Amino acid sequence: MLTRRRFVVVLAALIFAPLLWAEPGTWNPVCRQGETFVRIITWEDGTGALVNLTGYAAKLELRDTQTAAVVDSFTESTGLALGGALGTITWTMKATETAALPVGSLAYDLRLTSGTSVVTYLLAGHVNVQKRVTQ
Repeated sequence: MLTRRRFVVVLAALIFAPLLWAEPGTWNPVCRQGETFVRIITWEDGTGALVNLTGYAAKLELRDTQTAAVVDSFTESTGLALGGALGTITWTMKATETAALPVGSLAYDLRLTSGTSVVTYLLAGHVNVQKRVTQ
């Protein structure tokens, strides 16, 4: 029986607080080459309420930590899906995409831009890509 893994990251963050500086949350997911990578992130504000992502745009880049070269890039049309009032961001990489990732640590950050052009870096960290054993 095939079971699907669902990974949920819940973050408390300040929203539209111009006098306060909030650092992005740190998250270091693990990805094995050749797997279908699906992670669901849920964004909650400081009170625990879901952040409505309707009208937002999202972008995430994976970069080589040594050269800063872009290894892969994601938007709503290429692997990121925003869940509107549910406050979710689903990040998906196909098995063929993860198979092409180099083994090691790839830096990333997740940038969300509201309909009023407020930019928030919600998450940052490293994707730890592991070599697959079974071919």
